[in-house]
Amino acid sequence: MSDAGFGFDLPPHLVTLRDTMEAFVRNEIVPAEQALSPEARGLPADVTAGLQEKARAHGLWCLDAPEQYGGGGLSSLEFAVAAEAGSKHRFSFPQPGGGAFGHPPPIVLYAGTPEQIDRYVVPSIRNGWYGFTAIAEATGGSDPARAIRTTAVRDGDHYVINGTKMWITHAEYAHYGVVYARTGSGISAFVVEAGTPGMEVVRSLPVLRDHWPTELRFDNCRIPAENLIGAEGKGLELAGKWLQRARLLYAARAVGIAEESLRIASDWARVRETFGAVLATRQAVQFAVAESRIDINAARWLVWEAAWKHDQGRDIRLEAAVAKAGAVDAASRTVDRMMQIMGAMGLSRELPLEAWFRDLRTAKILEGSSEMLRIFIARAELGPAASARNKDLK
Repeated sequence: MSDAGFGFDLPPHLVTLRDTMEAFVRNEIVPAEQALSPEARGLPADVTAGLQEKARAHGLWCLDAPEQYGGGGLSSLEFAVAAEAGSKHRFSFPQPGGGAFGHPPPIVLYAGTPEQIDRYVVPSIRNGWYGFTAIAEATGGSDPARAIRTTAVRDGDHYVINGTKMWITHAEYAHYGVVYARTGSGISAFVVEAGTPGMEVVRSLPVLRDHWPTELRFDNCRIPAENLIGAEGKGLELAGKWLQRARLLYAARAVGIAEESLRIASDWARVRETFGAVLATRQAVQFAVAESRIDINAARWLVWEAAWKHDQGRDIRLEAAVAKAGAVDAASRTVDRMMQIMGAMGLSRELPLEAWFRDLRTAKILEGSSEMLRIFIARAELGPAASARNKDLK
């Protein structure tokens, strides 16, 4: 298609969706971001709330959530197209629109009881509730089967949670979270509501990107036994399903960022003169642009393949890993090249390139490091000969 360069056309309804999303970003979100100080680390809550109302009016609210709960009901492929288009702005990490388009449905949607869905999923979709996911700890994040030290001990009609979680996004203002803890020899997932005694947001953790995660502490935090999601010991299966969707979203965002960075730098190269000629005439610039177009188009197809297979009900652990690793790396290379083309302007906080550079560097670690994903991909190709030690990678 013209959009991806390989002779495949998006159906008309997806072209309309993509164009509508891009127009909303260009006309509503980008001006709101440009009005902020260059030192701002995100949109103010009142600005986000205003954008959310406009997104609802444009039919762009919670597009990947089921229609029965107030979402858009998009398939994974449709949402991949929307997420790419919705990521062409400065604060598109950790989610497109910086929250203006709502938040991804929590894992409770896919494994929770009807009561849990009514209590947590429906308000998340209809009212924009924030939720956090707490897997990682100081002992690591890519190997939860071994790294999780937080415990949940059954005590009558309750579980008592003790431990510390690290690098948790949204926890400081979330309405609830999904916490993964060790129950006996397995890992289980629990809903913990904000304000539950014994759960404390200890501190923000300053990191490279603008959106800082937090440290959470659980000190004899008692929750009802009914807050267990699914069955005891099945938490890693739930985490794997959540990670597949999270990796797809990361990959789609990366493609959108790369596409927009290429547009910004190409516009610059057409008018910026050096030594009597515009940059667009320089072979070094042309090669950087060409390599970036190749990277972007290839990454987009990795995302679409994984999303399409997900819609077919297939196991996409491999495809999601390939898409996330491939798209993030491709976008990182592209943004780096575009910053080089723009020189000092590429480093300026008046443009989003340097923020994207930091976001993408962070994305190489979050939701599965690039190295861990490559180990998993290699093992899928090589089979048991690769290393039995890697059997727990998801």
